[in-house]
This record gives sequence, C-alpha cells and structure tokens, in this order.
Amino acid sequence: MFNISSFNWTSRTDNDTRLPETALNLKRSALTAWFAPFFAFSLLGILTNGILFTVIIRSRTLRSGAGVLILHVIANCFITSAIHNPIHGILVYGDNFWFARPRDICKYVHFLMGFTQFANNWAEASLAVNRLVAVVFPFAYKAWSTRKVTGIMIIICWFISTACLIPYLFEVGGKFYSTAQGQCTIKISDKLGGILTIIAIYLPYGIVGLISVLVVSVMYVRALRGRSQDRTPLPGTRQAVIYRKRLIVTKMLLVSFLFDVMCTVPNPIILASFPTLYASSPLLRLWLRSCLALQFPVTPVRAITICVDNTC
Repeated sequence: MFNISSFNWTSRTDNDTRLPETALNLKRSALTAWFAPFFAFSLLGILTNGILFTVIIRSRTLRSGAGVLILHVIANCFITSAIHNPIHGILVYGDNFWFARPRDICKYVHFLMGFTQFANNWAEASLAVNRLVAVVFPFAYKAWSTRKVTGIMIIICWFISTACLIPYLFEVGGKFYSTAQGQCTIKISDKLGGILTIIAIYLPYGIVGLISVLVVSVMYVRALRGRSQDRTPLPGTRQAVIYRKRLIVTKMLLVSFLFDVMCTVPNPIILASFPTLYASSPLLRLWLRSCLALQFPVTPVRAITICVDNTC
C-alpha cells in the first residue's frame, strides 16, 4: 500500500509516468486536499481585506493617525491574497498535473511575492511602534502620526524588503528555486543569506514581540499602581472607557504577535535547522504555506481591534 511519503515526489516536468498509478492518484488527492483550503484562504483574504480597504479609503477620519499604516498593511495582505497566493497555488498544482513551468519563473514570481511579504513584516512592525507611542507615550503621539513620519515608515518598509531580496537575484547569499512539489522559495547558501532572513523576518517580528511585552507590562503596572493609590477610573467615566480600550489594544497586540509567529516562523526555522524534515514529509512545506495564507484574511480583524481607541 502506498504512503504519501513513501515515493519519490517529483513534478510533472520530472515525468510523473514513472510513478505507479496508485501513487499518482494519492499524490493528486494529497495536492487537491492542500489546494482547496489554500485557495479558500486566498478568497477569504480578498474579501476581508478588500472590505476594510474600501472602508478606510472612503473615510477621512479612519485615514488619520494609524489609519494610513493600517491601510498599508491591508493593501499588502490584499495583494498577497489576490495575486501572489493564487499564482503560487496554480504553479504548484499546475506543475504537477497541467503544464511544464518556465525554467526561471521562480526568480520573478517569488521575488515579487517576497517583496510584498517582507515589506508587510516591517509594516506590522511600524504599526506596533505607532501603537507603542499611542498607549505608552500619548503626549508624543501627535508628532508620531504626521503624514511625514508615516510616509518615512512606509518607505523604510519597502527599502528593507528590496535590500533583502536583490542579492538573491544574483545568487548572492542564496537563490530562488523550485522544490520537488513545484513550490517557489529561497534557498539560503551562506551567512549572508541567514542575515538577510533575520532582517526580513525575525527582526520585525522581534520588534513586534518586544513592543507587545513592553505595552502589556506598562499597562498592568499602571493598573496595579492605580489600585494601590486608589486611582482606578470610575466605571462609565471617559478615563475608564479610554483605559478599557487601551487594555483591549494591549491584549490584541500580544495575541497578534503570537498568531503571526505561529503562522510565519516555523518555515524559516525548519529551512535553517531541520532541512531534512521537508524531504521526509513532502507536503509539510505546502501546509505551512497554508498557515501563512490564513494570516492574511485574519489581519483586518486584528487591525480593527488594535485600532479601537481614539488615537487611531
């Protein structure tokens, strides 16, 4: 009896006719089982991000403060859900059953995909910095929420993304390549590639995590100090409402960070430390990509919750 990990996983271009019919059917079923939810997550991402993008772009009030930074994150998620993820799914499924893929297609497809995703990592970090100032340093928030500062933050996101990807075009630090399942990805070849991965993925999430812990700590220290000094805001007052909303923001920042780490970090960790795991479990990389695809339709919900206070 054939098992999904018992045969040599090859793409259509590697000649599927070498596989026994039972194994070929099993391979088709396994890929279909992956493709269906992956494509569903993409459609859901188009819907949720498209709705929130339209709401923010049509409201002058929502575009103020952190609204532009949220709009930046939502736009990246929409582009990934509407363009990059469907192309990725079609290339994987098509390479195995439909067509012979162009030789260097991964160099272009994954560059654009990584370009958007790396920028989005830093976009979330910039949004976390904005929330840090709003919650911990509210008197300085007006200076941090100007169009100039917001524009500089967005430019920095795309500059870092570009700088981290260009070396791979020339196979410096790593290269774009296709896995046996037809999935485009980056193969790290030396320390420079590792450093670029840290800058593009780990560093922005580290910033978000550090800010989340810092904001949570500050909020709870303030709460304990207020109780000890009998300065807890009275229920129904404006101060109580603001405190409650900022507490929601604080908790959601931490939950968002944990969710992002769960969806994003496993793949680069496995690539760097346990590369043989993908060889023994061919579909694992694809399902981890589905976890990443799930991150984008959830982002609008997190963005709205993070922006519940009046400083958004």
